[in-house]
Amino acid sequence: MQGQEDVNTFMGFIKIQDSLLIKYKVELQQENGVVSGFSLTDFGGEHETKSRIEGTYNEERSLLSFREVELIYTKSLYEEQDFCNIHLEPTKFKWDSGKLMGNFKGKFNDGTECINGEIAMNSIEKIDKRITKFTKKLKNSRRVPDSIKQQLDKMKIVDTLNLNVLKKDEVTSILTASKKITCTIYDGGQIDKDVITVYKNGKILLYKYEISDTKKILTIPLTDKRSRITIESNSVGTIGENTTFIEISDGVNNIRTMTNLKIDEKTDIDVILK
Repeated sequence: MQGQEDVNTFMGFIKIQDSLLIKYKVELQQENGVVSGFSLTDFGGEHETKSRIEGTYNEERSLLSFREVELIYTKSLYEEQDFCNIHLEPTKFKWDSGKLMGNFKGKFNDGTECINGEIAMNSIEKIDKRITKFTKKLKNSRRVPDSIKQQLDKMKIVDTLNLNVLKKDEVTSILTASKKITCTIYDGGQIDKDVITVYKNGKILLYKYEISDTKKILTIPLTDKRSRITIESNSVGTIGENTTFIEISDGVNNIRTMTNLKIDEKTDIDVILK
């Protein structure tokens, strides 16, 4: 395996204080024993946080270790406070295994320890099979309303586990060293005439734009320490909520987001210069 690049994705929980479980996902790739990738903590929750990770993998000894080294975005209140980063201790692990379990130490950026705990995760392939089986069962059921089946059709080509879902009155903080970001806006499922308005610091960048499968690209300069991007839902189309896909890129990181808004609801993205 070493000498070749390979990607592995796991999802499950971290356990702290013996009983508190927090959803956790990692996407790992390794080449010549050097591990890189991303972690996602509390995905789908009010404190969802994505971080870049680095680590090592020793194939001969079947040992994996990694640590979170850079914050990419968070839905926790961000005021430049120090986040507690996960450091997975050397853990017995085979790269093609379906499970990843081990102990971790939580450390602040200066190395001071915070909260320690355990990691327990399964490979995304196993989870995908379960989701596919469950979705098929729902679509074949006569008891499930057609409205629910329509939403399943709309979302079927989307890996929602890789999406940052933007909700009503929520603030997502993105950290970047770039002087600009690009927002690629489109409908990734069934076209149903969702409409949005996009603001930067209260000024309109895109007014009542109807979403389609054609990608609309906005280039947004970053001149302030903190720039607030607001997405407002002007129409929910014909199927469910407003589900506009917005990919945000700063040239280094790419963040895939999707709105989940009713009409007249707003969500905010704070872009913070590091």
